[in-house]
Amino acid sequence: MNKLMNIWKLSCLLCFVIVSCDSSNEPEPLVPDKNENENVAQEGQAYVTDYSMPRLDPNHYYVEHAVTLDNHSLLNYALEWNADKKHTAWVAFSFDKTTSATNVKRTDAWEVDPSLPVEMQTTESMHKSDGFDKGHLVASYDRVYATKANEQTFYYSNMSPQLNSFNGGFWASFEGLVQRWARSNRYEKLYVAKGGTLNQLLVNFTGTKKGADGILPTTDGKGFTKHGLACPKYYFMAVLAYKGGDASAESSYQAMGFWMEHRDDYGYEYDRFAPSSVMKLYALSIDELEQKAELDFFCNLPDHLETSIERAYHENDWMW
Repeated sequence: MNKLMNIWKLSCLLCFVIVSCDSSNEPEPLVPDKNENENVAQEGQAYVTDYSMPRLDPNHYYVEHAVTLDNHSLLNYALEWNADKKHTAWVAFSFDKTTSATNVKRTDAWEVDPSLPVEMQTTESMHKSDGFDKGHLVASYDRVYATKANEQTFYYSNMSPQLNSFNGGFWASFEGLVQRWARSNRYEKLYVAKGGTLNQLLVNFTGTKKGADGILPTTDGKGFTKHGLACPKYYFMAVLAYKGGDASAESSYQAMGFWMEHRDDYGYEYDRFAPSSVMKLYALSIDELEQKAELDFFCNLPDHLETSIERAYHENDWMW
């Protein structure tokens, strides 16, 4: 009897070991809201987990610009400032029913960014007589739902040294396209990140066309303007649309990026914009854009959404 009991105990032990080994090889179950690369909010960072935000770089200075409407504070836009380059790494914001409204006109309220430490602030004199435009990253017409919101787009921290025809023609074409999407009533919310590449600058450049100030634009051997501002070689936009419905479903979202070289020979000028057939040539997936820009866009999306949405873009999903 004891011998039989020992055999039975040994059999149970072997079964337990086998089951334990097998279970250890099973894949982890999918956790819908799991997110390994999301931003973690610190003190003073009320909006850092918004879906529009790229992943933060601890070497940069993060700034949020908010406005108050009807006693309610909302994010106007955020940026990440690279003090060494005197240029923002990116800007991020969103359009919804409130922020897509067109209630006010352009303010031209040029001002230093009061949220940056004084030693990091850029000024009007740093943009003077260099042959470049003060190119908005968050466009003035992106933020015309309230006067304060528009005024904040004229902070010098939101400016990038852009070639005149690029700023008013080619880049403006894509700005207008995104604005049309935002105001089309097709999406419940549109998340946008924009910027110029600080990992790739326009080095030893001399333009062939004078700027609005009558001066040929130039950069030095490190890619800086005559007043020490980094001049990007490429510009980008990343766009994520939430169409409404189940916020945890992949089918509720679509995303696409744009990547363009900073040039003055596209053939488009102020009030003469690129057609959709041309803009389509500069579209790419968010995964591809991340590789080029060396940024992690839409990092606050749950991993299962981020992976699937950023893998590819579908041109016909968008209104051109």
